Amino acid sequence: MRQKGFLLCGLSAISFGFVPLFTKVVMQEGMDVVAIGFFRFLGLGLFSLGMIRLQKRPFSIEIKRFPAIVADSFFQVVTMLLLSASYLFIPTGNATSLHFMYPVFVFLILYLYYKNRFSGMQWLALVLCAAGIVCFIDFDNMNNWIGMGIAIASGLTYAIYMVILDKQGLAQIDPFVLSFIGCVLETVFLAILGLGMGSFHLSLNASGVLSLVILAGLSVCGTLLLQVGTRYIGSGMASLFCLFEPLTSLICGWMILKDPLRWGSVLGCLLIFGGILLILKPPKRSQMKKIKWIKK
Repeated sequence: MRQKGFLLCGLSAISFGFVPLFTKVVMQEGMDVVAIGFFRFLGLGLFSLGMIRLQKRPFSIEIKRFPAIVADSFFQVVTMLLLSASYLFIPTGNATSLHFMYPVFVFLILYLYYKNRFSGMQWLALVLCAAGIVCFIDFDNMNNWIGMGIAIASGLTYAIYMVILDKQGLAQIDPFVLSFIGCVLETVFLAILGLGMGSFHLSLNASGVLSLVILAGLSVCGTLLLQVGTRYIGSGMASLFCLFEPLTSLICGWMILKDPLRWGSVLGCLLIFGGILLILKPPKRSQMKKIKWIKK
């Protein structure tokens, strides 16, 4: 099951890695981030509802889980808004790189609050992945502390989202049911915010509409795969595998958008791959009982 969790989280990250490419197309058509988020969550919610009805899945959750779902939905929306706000102060590449330091926050929350214990190999993997993300940063344009702080805060809120998903038992809920309930909460919040900001004056052409539909599809794949993958490997390991997302975005930007490729980014890719390979390596049989992979 561990290998299945690794695969699902990796595919989730790759799905999310294509999001910036299509988001850029939609934003060029005049749609802001609140409206984009609204339609992404709306599409995910409608798809989840359709799967629930089609497969006749039981639509029920324990009442005690509902506060955790509300909190998780809140942190997911706040993450999106904080990351978008950071773009106003620092380059998007730097903001995204700082956001992807969230595996460090996930590990620290699990270690300090939940008292999880990690093997030396897992800590080394975290250090390599964090160093890889640092290599993506263009320090020549890192001169606004407000933007840096907002981007880092978006990483912290996303880390909290992942830990709640794992530790509050949300990953054990049917993924379609969880996604539908979460999306209802998120779309209501973004609808209120968007109406107040005048975000829904839409004038998309065919390319923009197609990109928006693809964005919703990527959100479906990324969110559902992450929820199921976290069930198998826990939030700590899932956070590291989510680093396939910036790698995918980097490759897409280079191949499709013709973005320049820095040597620092290449080194960052190698470090992240090295860190992921470390946790893919199975522990020795004699040590299997000593090493606990996040889940207790």
